[in-house]
Amino acid sequence: MTRRATVAFAALAAADTLLAATGHDRPRWLTKPWLMPVLMAGRDRPAQRALALGGAGDVALLGRGEIAFTAGLVSFLAGHVAWIVALRQRPGGGCLRARPVLAVPHVATFGAMNAYLWKRTGQDRIPVLVYSAALLAMSLTALDTGSPRTAAGGALFLASDTLLALEKFGDLRLPAHEGLVMATYASAQALLAGSPAGEPSAACLSGGSPAAGR
Repeated sequence: MTRRATVAFAALAAADTLLAATGHDRPRWLTKPWLMPVLMAGRDRPAQRALALGGAGDVALLGRGEIAFTAGLVSFLAGHVAWIVALRQRPGGGCLRARPVLAVPHVATFGAMNAYLWKRTGQDRIPVLVYSAALLAMSLTALDTGSPRTAAGGALFLASDTLLALEKFGDLRLPAHEGLVMATYASAQALLAGSPAGEPSAACLSGGSPAAGR
């Protein structure tokens, strides 16, 4: 990714986060749809596919109503699958085989969120469960790469979508809630897309070197 593209993405992400935090939805049509296309510059093909699906979800969620939400859900579900494929093609990995305890916070978040939302999601219960399972799988795949930045990207994506689900189904809204969702989401996509392949994880290395490949 060129310096110009990096600066452009950072500026767009900051502007969109501010607009989201302050409830200015209409101007976000000028910022949010451009986030993933800018981030795609210079990426490998698998990462571009995952980012393109994220971009489709971004546009869908700018709409209103259940159709827009469902379109966004499907796009991001496909995006998580695409990230799993992309991350598994990168060199390195084996972090979770070396240190399976590292998965505990991710699995605990998944379990706690679904337990809290189970009676609140109604007819959307199964779609939410399927989506959250794909999200968990993606975050664990990111953790397994052994790259601290990739692992952080997966964790931030988990945090962002958890905040979104709690707002949508649990009526839980924090101050500047939408801004928090966008800040964690944009950071997650950037970290997943930009992490050096095969970067070692200090957490894994402290318990023994991860496997060199899959």
